[in-house]
Amino acid sequence: MMESSQENTNRHLKTIIVPIDGSPEADEAVQSLHALAPPSRILLLHCFSIPQLAYPGTGMSVGRKFSEAAEQALRKEGSQILKRAASHLPAVCGEVSQHLEIGDTASTILSMARKESADLIIMGSRGLGRITEHVLGSVSHQVATHAFCPTLIVKSSLIPLNSILLPIEHPLDTQWVIEWLAQKPFQPLPHLSVLHVIPFTQPILPVGTLLPDAWKKELQSESAQFTQDVTNTLNNLGYQADWIVEQGAPASVIQEHIARLQPQLVLMGTYNRSTVNRLAHGSISHATIHHAPCSVLLLKGKSDVAPT
Repeated sequence: MMESSQENTNRHLKTIIVPIDGSPEADEAVQSLHALAPPSRILLLHCFSIPQLAYPGTGMSVGRKFSEAAEQALRKEGSQILKRAASHLPAVCGEVSQHLEIGDTASTILSMARKESADLIIMGSRGLGRITEHVLGSVSHQVATHAFCPTLIVKSSLIPLNSILLPIEHPLDTQWVIEWLAQKPFQPLPHLSVLHVIPFTQPILPVGTLLPDAWKKELQSESAQFTQDVTNTLNNLGYQADWIVEQGAPASVIQEHIARLQPQLVLMGTYNRSTVNRLAHGSISHATIHHAPCSVLLLKGKSDVAPT
């Protein structure tokens, strides 16, 4: 279907990268494109590594023949995976290209995202346990941590996408989220539950117990007004949105509301932080990716000072 240049220019999501490996999780990532406004370009990416023989006494020619045969087989399999994924894309999705690459998967995804100026990376999650992930890492978590652009980690079906939980922390991350949602990236528009958590019990020191009651009431009032203003802005943009203000540890409260509201997606603004800072102080977004049973979309900011 031909599109006018004006329609193509107006698209917010111009380039989306979808890494795939043939797994059910990757299939869900491809299907999630049906919940988004059609982008200008979709880049389907499949990465693989060539196994090497490492037995003492193996001849060079034998090892080379093994690697060549393995590469040929993996290329054939990868081409089939890409072709199958392309057949499941929405009928209207802009230009589609298929990329078969050799190398480390996470590094290849990040490199392509930067080279192609990607607006979004969509990928499935294999659901590694926390201990395993800290030791070995997982591709989805590495990409979510280091990508400069928004990353959607698909854990369950987003079709149809009816409800989103939107945790907000302060005006800066809220500004990114509102600007992103103003472009109407989802179709149709989902319901938004805006959640702001007053961290009276985060971190370990019970800060809330040290505040005079008058200050607590003022903080609660300001938090309610802030959250309500954000909700009104989203309603004015055409969304149906409501708001919630809670007290407690943000990561825990977010999980409680995921369990209660059963959203298909959690949408969060987060920051590109150093690994040292993330391990020392923790990360609300990182904890959410670990524990949420639903999909998580992270919008990236450039600051390295905020706590999310």
